[in-house]
Amino acid sequence: MTPRQRQQPRTVVVLGEDDNDRKTIAVLVAALRRDISRADLKPLRKPMALVRNVPPSRLPSHADRVSALLRALNVATPIRCVLMHEDADDVEPAHEALISKIEECYRSLPWPVLPVVPAWEMETWWFLFPEAVRQVRPSWQPPRQYAGRDVGQIRNAKEQLKKAVRPAGARPTFQSYVEADSVLIAEKIVSTGQLSPPWFARSRSWQSFLDAVARI
Repeated sequence: MTPRQRQQPRTVVVLGEDDNDRKTIAVLVAALRRDISRADLKPLRKPMALVRNVPPSRLPSHADRVSALLRALNVATPIRCVLMHEDADDVEPAHEALISKIEECYRSLPWPVLPVVPAWEMETWWFLFPEAVRQVRPSWQPPRQYAGRDVGQIRNAKEQLKKAVRPAGARPTFQSYVEADSVLIAEKIVSTGQLSPPWFARSRSWQSFLDAVARI
């Protein structure tokens, strides 16, 4: 390893809508990039970098506040890049516009800013991996309804996933999907080796995520 390589900042900051999203992204990134350890991934609750609902007139001041906090962090913990998660809350290709907005908003930062934008929400991606989802809880049925289809067109993905894992005739006490299960699903995807293609279905926003991780 050269002195230049030893000096390269290793910290990959992970920002997102909540702790479950940040932890899930960290699991996936560590599996996709074996050269990045879990210790190099730093999920942070703050700053909240979300931009989708910020009016254009407030974007500059919002970006300045987020950027100032990241620059302060960089003094003590040199940053390699920043992964910024935000749900599109709409079907594909809505994720593309939000990716562009995030990149434009934070273009002045001295490190790569890599948007992580699922079409509708992160639960959309779990329809790509029905067997991994099924393995999280023995009582769940695998969500195979979208075999061979574009899961990026699923509306209200979280609610649809809750319905999809519920078997016919389930008791009222049936434990359906909750947001905290995303971390478990990601771990199952990794442990079963399902991150590599061919995929069960299609998702352009998932491919955008893979492309972002490859650029770290």
